[in-house]
Amino acid sequence: MNKIRFSTLCLVGTGWLLALFAGAPAQQRPPAGKSQPGKSQPAEGLSQVGEAVSPPRTTKDAKAKAPPAASETIAQFPTKDAMRTAWKVRWTTANGFGLVVQGAWFKKGPAEPWFQILGDARLSEMFVPYHSGSPRFWDVSYNFSLIHLTPRDAGPFGHLVGTPPVVCREIRDRGIAWVDGTEGSRRGETMVLWSCLNAANYRYLIEYGFQDDGTITFRVGSTGRNYGSREFEGHMHNGLWRVDVNLGGPDHNSAYVMEHLERPGEAAAATTVHRPFHRGREGHEDWDPLKFTMVSVRHAFMKNARGQPIAYDFVTPRMGNARHFGSDEECTQHDFWVTRNRKDEIYYQKLPEYVKNRESIKNSDVVVWLSTAGHHEPRSEDGEMKKDTFTGVTPVMWCGFDLKPRDFWDRSPLYP
Repeated sequence: MNKIRFSTLCLVGTGWLLALFAGAPAQQRPPAGKSQPGKSQPAEGLSQVGEAVSPPRTTKDAKAKAPPAASETIAQFPTKDAMRTAWKVRWTTANGFGLVVQGAWFKKGPAEPWFQILGDARLSEMFVPYHSGSPRFWDVSYNFSLIHLTPRDAGPFGHLVGTPPVVCREIRDRGIAWVDGTEGSRRGETMVLWSCLNAANYRYLIEYGFQDDGTITFRVGSTGRNYGSREFEGHMHNGLWRVDVNLGGPDHNSAYVMEHLERPGEAAAATTVHRPFHRGREGHEDWDPLKFTMVSVRHAFMKNARGQPIAYDFVTPRMGNARHFGSDEECTQHDFWVTRNRKDEIYYQKLPEYVKNRESIKNSDVVVWLSTAGHHEPRSEDGEMKKDTFTGVTPVMWCGFDLKPRDFWDRSPLYP
């Protein structure tokens, strides 16, 4: 990524530097260091209330200003038939964090009440360390703004939001939801909200998908132009998330770990273990591919018809586990963290400080923090050198996770 030291910027000017490094047109980063798919369908079934885009803010006045007004979007499914399920999502935008969910509620049927699933959910940080050891960028901390989207960005089915528009919402066909021997098959739908962070030579697509079956998808996509003078040096893009799960409201939630264990010495035998996260205290856990590790948030006393506690699972398709050992990078040395929800604790790099008191995370308001890391080893498809100028664009590399209902339903959703 093309971050330029502030002292150099003052001496030679932004325009000259942009020409020199041939980066994509965008603002430049301050000094690096310690700091805080599917085919689209017409967007029927969407309603929008109080659309608002946050005004620009700087690091200096970030804490002084009240948060911008939230927008509310309601999507009903299926979009071309009688309503069976629906989402109500409140969201806002902020420099640095980009697109932020402030609350999400799901309706399991026309006569069912709205049931809260999320409080605040956001991309808390985007950490980009280069293989040579420097630079090491914490991109959210630089307070980049969102790009202004165009009809070309939105495509034929996207709806641009705001003046100027910085958020796009759309209904997408998510493919086959299930296939049954007697009832045939059903295709699923999702309502997606997305925006694009203008991170100097890079662009980060921040995307939240709200599916008709109650699943929520979280994605961050890295694209743009490789860092000037390091166009072919390997590096990481660590999407670091903060998710306040509020099942039925902000209280009475607990975090658990679910693991698949083979039984040594017992042929063809295995078991599943459910245990409190970090012994029921604030702290961290790691993802083990041999155990299919999942973190789950359960409601303390709400149960479904089978007597199972209502829960949501964090399901993480992964390239691998990132581990970084530079200064103030302890937060990257574990894959999951859980804390109690406390005001203003929104910075991933401060996690070791947030968990130091080891408070209880049982029957409380819990926040799950998790790493979704991508390794970018540059390739010819990212661009080429022409007369000492790098031209081209890096295709999007996606990282993320799904938040899936467990025992939230009494039966298969949307069946038949």
